[in-house]
Amino acid sequence: MTATTPTRPLLYAAGSNGRGQLATTDMQDAHSFTACTFDGCQRGTLPEGTLSIIAVRCGGNHSLALLSRHHRTQVWGCGDGTKGQLGPAYVHEAGNNCAIFRPISLPLEDHGLSEYEISDVAACWETTFFVLTQHGEHDVLISMGGDDFGDLGIGGLGTLNSTRKASPFHIIDFTHVMGPVAHRLSITDIVAGPHHAVALLRSGNKQHIVGWGAARHGQLGSLFAPSGRTLPFAPSPVAINLPIDVQLDPVCSVRVGNQHSLYLHASGRVSALGSDSKGQLRGIHIVEGVQTIGCSWNGSYLRSHLGLLSTGADARGQLGRDGAAETHLRPVNIPDTPRVIDFMCGSEHVLCLLESEGHTEVWGWGWNEHGNLATGSLDDVKVPLRIWPRERGETGEAVGVWAGCGTSWVAVSFPASLTILDSGDLISSGSR
Repeated sequence: MTATTPTRPLLYAAGSNGRGQLATTDMQDAHSFTACTFDGCQRGTLPEGTLSIIAVRCGGNHSLALLSRHHRTQVWGCGDGTKGQLGPAYVHEAGNNCAIFRPISLPLEDHGLSEYEISDVAACWETTFFVLTQHGEHDVLISMGGDDFGDLGIGGLGTLNSTRKASPFHIIDFTHVMGPVAHRLSITDIVAGPHHAVALLRSGNKQHIVGWGAARHGQLGSLFAPSGRTLPFAPSPVAINLPIDVQLDPVCSVRVGNQHSLYLHASGRVSALGSDSKGQLRGIHIVEGVQTIGCSWNGSYLRSHLGLLSTGADARGQLGRDGAAETHLRPVNIPDTPRVIDFMCGSEHVLCLLESEGHTEVWGWGWNEHGNLATGSLDDVKVPLRIWPRERGETGEAVGVWAGCGTSWVAVSFPASLTILDSGDLISSGSR
């Protein structure tokens, strides 16, 4: 048996930080990757017992880290919590108190949910969603925070009474869309843009796609009032109908931008809904063999055997094409040798995890006004650029990337033998 070297995961962030959403202990934008701080931990370390960082999800000014810890999942949050998007403990917090990750605590027992575990998270601008799972029971989706465009998904936009406003979270109801559920309800995916959200549901062998929030541009499909006018938002979940029959060709993942939504089917085809004002839907329907999809606010990205393709807005280099004027679907200008492992889209920038010569690298491009591409400057990046490791041969393997509204995140696996300084920097045990 081959022995494995013990490793420890660390989390670094760069970019917009006006409300402490990078968890770097201050509220200054970070123009290079900076170690995140978790409450009760030395800077640059994760909570004891953390096995991995499952995901980082970002709203406008708040961030959520989903950790695998002691073989259970746990959510930590930082940044703006004044609308309740980080739970009741953050509502009255401000300043640097919000600039570190702290565990999010909710009174789940009040709703008989104490035995449930958080399995997935998503975030709108000022709203947070948790998927709760318990073996043998229906999955539950809860929401908390702002409700500007029906983001909470609980109906009654603008008419929430004081009792409902004071509730730390709300349970989203799907029965009016699905009808009686004979089999266990599973929430297989939940994604959110600035002001609309989409969930994939499954009961038995039937898939349901539902969405809520902003809908004016058709990002939730065609929604009309009884008068015939287009509805600007859906404050409760509505059924989303796609051009491709999801019972014959199920949707396996969803991504959403500001005013559009993409759906990847099991066949490798893609359905799209919403605005095409920036060319973000141009050519999407004709690509086959798509493996992964992504959305910036005004762009779309597909990974297939043709490489990583992009279309949409490109004023800040978001399409990664060396300044090419064409906005229709074309390959991103990534070097030929590395293999694309994964990619993540922020508001108007993209991070790509590549494998090169047996090692992982993070490349990025697009909007960089807040230093979110960690180049040390605020210049936009129009040609994909390696941003991690900062120097060739630097210790640490990138194992995950995430992107938010002007923010970038990299999970890095380091040998456990490295010593972490108070600054969050690392030195090898043999160099002290």
